[in-house]
Amino acid sequence: MAKKNVWLLLFVAGLGGFLYGIDFGVIAAAMPYLKTMGVFSGSQVSFIVGAVMLGGLVASLTAGMLAECIGRRRMIAAAAALFIAAVPVVCLSTRCFWLMYLGRTLQGMSAGFMSVVMPMYLTETLPPDIRGRGTGIFQLFLGIGLVGAAVAGFVVSGLYGAGDLPLSAAAADVKEGAFRACFWWTLAPVAVLAVGALFLPESPVWLARRAVGDAAASKPSADAALPVGGSLLQRKYVVPFLLALAVLTLNKTMGMSSITSYSVMIFHNAGFSGSLGNVGDFAIKATNLVMTLVAAALVDRKGRTWLLKVGTSGMTVGLAAIGCVFLAIERFGVQASPATGMVTLCAFFVMQAFYALGPGVCVWLVLSELMPSRIRANGMSIALFANQLTAWGLASTFIPWVDAWGWHSMFFFFAANGAVYFAVSCFIPETKGKSLDELERIFEGRR
Repeated sequence: MAKKNVWLLLFVAGLGGFLYGIDFGVIAAAMPYLKTMGVFSGSQVSFIVGAVMLGGLVASLTAGMLAECIGRRRMIAAAAALFIAAVPVVCLSTRCFWLMYLGRTLQGMSAGFMSVVMPMYLTETLPPDIRGRGTGIFQLFLGIGLVGAAVAGFVVSGLYGAGDLPLSAAAADVKEGAFRACFWWTLAPVAVLAVGALFLPESPVWLARRAVGDAAASKPSADAALPVGGSLLQRKYVVPFLLALAVLTLNKTMGMSSITSYSVMIFHNAGFSGSLGNVGDFAIKATNLVMTLVAAALVDRKGRTWLLKVGTSGMTVGLAAIGCVFLAIERFGVQASPATGMVTLCAFFVMQAFYALGPGVCVWLVLSELMPSRIRANGMSIALFANQLTAWGLASTFIPWVDAWGWHSMFFFFAANGAVYFAVSCFIPETKGKSLDELERIFEGRR
C-alpha cells in the first residue's frame, strides 16, 4: 500500500473513532439538562440514552450484509451521512419523546455501522506489522471524541449553568438551548469524515472476494466450487466466533457504555455538585485518551492477550472500589460530599485507565482478527448485535435499576462481569504480528 494511502486511511479511521466517541459521550453532558427540563420522565430519559444502543442493535443486524454488498468504503461514508441527518432531529425534538428517540436511534445506527465496518476495513487493508497501531488510532480518536464531548459539556455548563441546577434557577428555554448546544457542534467533524471516506481505497479483501464471486457467476461449471463464504456452524469457525462473541458481550456488561453516558450524574450522586460533575467527566475521559496512547504503543509489542488480562483485572478493581463508595453512602449513612466525590474520581481513574489499556483498544482487534475472512462480515455483525443488545438493555434500565437497588449494586454487577472477562481472556490466542491466513490456520488446527 502506498504511504499516502496509509496516512489517508489512518486519518479517516481516526475520524471514524471520533464519531463513535462523540456519539456515546455527548449525552453525558446533555442529559442533565434534558432531565431537569421536566418534559420527560426518568424512564423516558433512560430510554433516550439507550436509544443509541438500540440503533447500534439495528445496525449490527445489517452492517455485515451491507458491507458485503456495497463495500467497506461506501459504508463508512453512509455511516457519517446518517449521523449528520440525525443531529437536527435530536436538536429540534426536545418536546417530543418519539422524535427524540428516533434521532438518537439514528445516531446509534451510525455508530453501529462504524464500529463494524471500520475495524473490519483496517484489518483487511493495513499491513500486519502496523495493524495493531492502526486499529489503535480508531480507539485513540474514540477517546478524543469522548474528551471533545466532555469539553463541550464543560463549556456549555459555563455558558448556560450546570445541568443539575433546579428549573427555577434557569428558564426552561435556557435548559433547552444548552441541550441543543451539546449536539450542534458535532456536525463539523463528521462532515469531514463523510468527505474523506470518498477518497479511501476499497478493501483488497472485499475486491478479491467480489472478483471470485463474479468469476463463479460467469463460469459456474468450472468455478462454482470456489469458496467465497463460509458457515459459522463449521467446526473451525465456532471457537473464534464464540470467543469474539464473549469478548464483545462482556465489553458491555462491564458497563463502560452506561458509565460514559451517565458519568456526570454519577459524580453528582457521589458528591460533586454543579459543574464539578462536568470536571470529573472531563478528567476521566482525558485519562482514557492518555492511556489509549500508551495502549497503542504497547499493543504490537506486548500483544493483545497480555493487555486484555492486565486491563480487565485493573478495571475490575476500580469498579469494585466505586461500588464500595456508593455502598457506604447508600447503606452505611456516609454523607455524599466533595471528599466522597474525590474518592470516586480516583477509583474512576483506575477503572478508566485499565479499560483504555486493555479492552478499549483490544476489543476491536480481537473482534476483527479472530474472525476468519470468510465469516468476518456476518460474524462481526452477530457479535456486535449481542454487544449492542446488552448495551441497550443496561442503558435503558439504568435509572430504574439504580432507583430500585442503588448505585452500589450496579457497580458490583459490573465488577463481577470484569472478573468473568479476565477468565475469558485467558483462552484467547495471541494474534500479534500474524497474518490473517496464519490466524485462520491456528483455528483450523483445533479440529
